[in-house]
Amino acid sequence: MATTNEPDVIVTDVDKIKTKTYGNAGKIALIGAFPTSTFNIGSYTKLEDAQKDLKGSGEIPSACVSYGCLDYIFNQDNQSKGAEEVIIVNTNYGAETLSYTIDNGKLAATLLNLADEDFDILTVADEISLGTGSTLNAMWNTLHSFVTSQYRGQKPFGIITALGIDKTNTNGKTLVAAFKSLFEDKGIYKAVTTPAHPKGEADALTLAQSGCWHAAFTAGRAVNKSETGKIYKNLQGEDSKSIFPVSETEGVVDWETLVDAGIHTTKYHNRRLNIIKCINNMTPVGWDMKVERVKNFIVKRVTFADVFGEDNNEPTLDYVKGLFEYEKELALKNNYITDMTYEITHCSSDCVRAKLHLEIPEVVRHVRLDVSVEITPYEEE
Repeated sequence: MATTNEPDVIVTDVDKIKTKTYGNAGKIALIGAFPTSTFNIGSYTKLEDAQKDLKGSGEIPSACVSYGCLDYIFNQDNQSKGAEEVIIVNTNYGAETLSYTIDNGKLAATLLNLADEDFDILTVADEISLGTGSTLNAMWNTLHSFVTSQYRGQKPFGIITALGIDKTNTNGKTLVAAFKSLFEDKGIYKAVTTPAHPKGEADALTLAQSGCWHAAFTAGRAVNKSETGKIYKNLQGEDSKSIFPVSETEGVVDWETLVDAGIHTTKYHNRRLNIIKCINNMTPVGWDMKVERVKNFIVKRVTFADVFGEDNNEPTLDYVKGLFEYEKELALKNNYITDMTYEITHCSSDCVRAKLHLEIPEVVRHVRLDVSVEITPYEEE
């Protein structure tokens, strides 16, 4: 006699699926010196999974600042949905002796691991000094070289990380000028100079943790969202204008120097209530951060890789034109650009050349309010 199979439903818990909408560029690459030599690189969407794989054996050494950054690279709040994904790379992989500082050699070696990865924001889970004396830290040159090579490979990204500044260095302004000059083409979204102090926490974060907090905050917001004048609702203190006062010492960095160089700074919106806002979210290029993010986003969206392997004939040229037109209409519809023009031609039998021009709206920074007053006589009824 045949057996009747009764339909059933099986319910299991799975990781939350994040819906990716247009304008999302929330993949973070995090470089850190973690307490294990067996972990190399991995992708995570949950803090607990990352902590389990990166803690190594035994207690976490107090010198391991990178591990303490994990809490904040996965941060989410009511202003930002946080990182879509965090790709973590360990500078201690394969090391005979663990070291919890990241120097230029380790950074360069670790960036090789990231060259084939796709991400939108790069963060170092440590504080990178601006430099010593009048010499810019070589790590910034290494990072800029990586920015340039990834951009050429249609993998543009921006750096959001902690920038440590010696507030007594009389060559400080010279170093800031060198930093601005180095990144005046592209690369820096936010160089974080001021510790963040999340509401509900007794103390401010370290500068390294603050860089991670800001990376997660920006990653969870659409690329066309500026932070110029933005109130950070979940921060209380600290104030860049207090940390970097207008100095009477020649050459020492003050907060106005940082603002002019496109380096991220904050100030009190309301000191009594400890409400903090971003002063001006310009980058060293001289653009608002959202302009750089929109540019990088559209460059990634125009996926030339889809053309590889196709016959190199006229229909392929039409395909590339169609790809550009599709992205143009999406960007216009979503108000990410005001116009986009392009020119696509064959430059050889196996090469297509495309020239792209983007017009991206600026951010309102100034409001002029004209007020007129008319005096009328008082009359009793």
